[in-house]
Amino acid sequence: MPAPLTLSLNASPELLISGLLTPVLHDVDVGRVALEITEHAAVPDYDALRRALEPFRARGALLSIDDAGAGFASMRHILNLKPDVIKLDMSLTRDIDSDACKRALAKGLIAFAHEIGSSIIAEGVETESELASLRAIGVDKVQGYYLSRPKTLDDFVLATSHASYEPKRANGVSARLS
Repeated sequence: MPAPLTLSLNASPELLISGLLTPVLHDVDVGRVALEITEHAAVPDYDALRRALEPFRARGALLSIDDAGAGFASMRHILNLKPDVIKLDMSLTRDIDSDACKRALAKGLIAFAHEIGSSIIAEGVETESELASLRAIGVDKVQGYYLSRPKTLDDFVLATSHASYEPKRANGVSARLS
């Protein structure tokens, strides 16, 4: 995988606690891996999950909480796991440009994330106006169809290797807004 790309890997708490992922990632530079835990996944034992994550995080892996804002479980995940990245669910970012309540909630979550040292990725950005609203309230990165439809790694590398590549409208995963 070409630098500076990062691989986001969705991993259930059960998979992480089981230890089955450890040998799979043994020879991988996990400093370029983000382990994503969805807010929809139940965590029966946060202590066991933290212990399972420790070796990956010690080797540089990032921890992301996916789908934040979609339900209460994400708040428990965030408070108990102290993630590096919090991904705002598209149910919160969709129409954020025209919904003051969503904007206020997202703004609060962004402030909270920054206060605890986490960054924020807004998922599901589909319009220029949503992107502008998210920039205005301080989101760190965005992803969604407005930026690009999903691409294969080869297509992404090809698209980003051209001189006309514009990082704020990246042709793939997440675009940095700073």
